[in-house]
Amino acid sequence: MRMTETQTVPLFPLHTVLFPDGFLPLRIFETRYIDMVRQSLRESRPFGVVLLKQGGEVLQCETDRDTTEFNVLGTLAHIVDTDLAADGMLQIEARGDRRFRIERSWMERDGLMMGEITLLDKATVPERVADLVPRLSAFLERIMSDRDPHRANPRFDDPSWVIYRLLERLPIKLEDRQRVLTVDQLDLTVRHLSAMISALE
Repeated sequence: MRMTETQTVPLFPLHTVLFPDGFLPLRIFETRYIDMVRQSLRESRPFGVVLLKQGGEVLQCETDRDTTEFNVLGTLAHIVDTDLAADGMLQIEARGDRRFRIERSWMERDGLMMGEITLLDKATVPERVADLVPRLSAFLERIMSDRDPHRANPRFDDPSWVIYRLLERLPIKLEDRQRVLTVDQLDLTVRHLSAMISALE
């Protein structure tokens, strides 16, 4: 795992796994995240999405600050659209970018988590399983709906893109999605998805 750039970003612990190039719609109502969105838009800066291991997405009380625990590997997210719902709640749509590893994290006074992160290289598919990828691509194309956010700019010739999109759509546990997010070579994932598709077809 070759490490490259480092930076400090706000962290958004969620009960979801965001993959590179994935789309993430969010309804924002906590002050800490409204401020984060404003700063992100103002400075064109990303925030980091990490899967919660313990605790909730919303701080209900002071003790929640001490019980929140999340995975150290996540994905940067860039805001691509914002809207104000009829109930006054802020709605945003974010898109996944680079994977990252948290080197250290801390909580600001307003409850916002911050992290010093190292950006990671794009995951790859080894040549030894490349012959299985066209079948995955064809299956993905069949199950993508007309309203799919990726339908306008699909990358069916990009193996990692195909794999991540399948993981988003198939009934796969969050823990297993997170496990895939941590790996740099996706050969085992290709084999598992191929077997799953065989069982579904």
